[in-house]
Amino acid sequence: MEKQGKIRVRIAPSPTGSLHIGTARTALFNWLFARKNGGEFILRIEDTDLERSDKKYEENIIEGLKWLGINWDGLIYHQSERLDVYEKYLKQLLDSGKAFWCYHTAEELEAEKTVQMKRKEPPRHICGYKTQNSIRSIRQLAEADKTQNQEKGIIRLAVDENSTRVVHFNDAIRGQIEWEEKLIGDFSLAKDLRTPLYNFAVVVDDTDMEITHVIRGEDHISNTPKQILIYEALGRELPVFAHLPLILGNDKSKLSKRHGATSVMEYKKDYLPEALINFMGFLGFTYDKEIINKEEMAEEFDLAKVHKSGAVFDVKKLNWLNSQYIKRLAPSEFKNLTDLKVSDAVIPLITERLEKLSDVNNFEYFWKTPEYDKELLIWKGTCWTGCANRCASPPASPPKNIWMPKRGRNSLATGD
Repeated sequence: MEKQGKIRVRIAPSPTGSLHIGTARTALFNWLFARKNGGEFILRIEDTDLERSDKKYEENIIEGLKWLGINWDGLIYHQSERLDVYEKYLKQLLDSGKAFWCYHTAEELEAEKTVQMKRKEPPRHICGYKTQNSIRSIRQLAEADKTQNQEKGIIRLAVDENSTRVVHFNDAIRGQIEWEEKLIGDFSLAKDLRTPLYNFAVVVDDTDMEITHVIRGEDHISNTPKQILIYEALGRELPVFAHLPLILGNDKSKLSKRHGATSVMEYKKDYLPEALINFMGFLGFTYDKEIINKEEMAEEFDLAKVHKSGAVFDVKKLNWLNSQYIKRLAPSEFKNLTDLKVSDAVIPLITERLEKLSDVNNFEYFWKTPEYDKELLIWKGTCWTGCANRCASPPASPPKNIWMPKRGRNSLATGD
């Protein structure tokens, strides 16, 4: 489990959407681990999906991490700037026969999957082109069918479908995890020499950047056996893998937009970054105290103590934490955050009651005179005035007859 040398971890978001809570929590845990061990925390943008990647999302990711105070070491890496590197390693695998070109159509692959499902077998591709590629060198095949390679072929890793081997790794959080190699199939590495797919690109990047620990969400566990085979094909040392628990909604299903999950930057209008960091730190870990900053978290953080079960996103807990941090703000800080132009003496009256910054106007009665219709305050000569005057004049009848009239049969006292 221990790695020799300097610890290096990374967060590798894809700029196909805004920074969300799951990625931010993963970034935080990587940051905590790096700071605890005197290591480095790397930011890498996985932008090889040119159709879906957008610069505005990259800017959102960077802005969100900065707002949270999750600072990275060194420059930001971009996969789109490393296409030559991926091509070099793909050619290396092709030339060694560890990878091959596959020309099966989508229809053929779907038919293969249907048969396997009927047999109650795990779906996987067992490629016939693997045998052809073993007969002729890849260079000869590429020259003979260059057009086909460019337009239709994809590159796959050759996996032994008859293997009795078990691919395994010791997860730093979950312990031993095993996978039968024969069930993995000949999986795809790249669409072409210049378009690597996720599993291949991430392994090349992590090896080149000397990443020692891959700390990510548990939804990546199924990718890990494939990545291990790529590490082995490239002759590289494996990192330590650690898979964090999923973040769940109150109904215990995976957190999604239907639970109110939004971009991290959308929390900015309501929450202080320190409160959100404090809250995310508890999404999979337990600390000795409830109010804790990220530097204090780093001192306690230990991968072996990260929870295995899902972490529930409790908005009430987040609101409570936020209220505690709001109370600690100096009047000048609070006024800067809310643009209030009020006396400092009023600020504690507001912060004592506030859970979310955007609710500040609910307490404007502390600094605003309520609006009212002054006409309503003028005492007019109405029937009420007459009544008041009559009551103020000496009565013609004895007071007893005015205030205590004889109770009739149908009076209210009888209940009739």
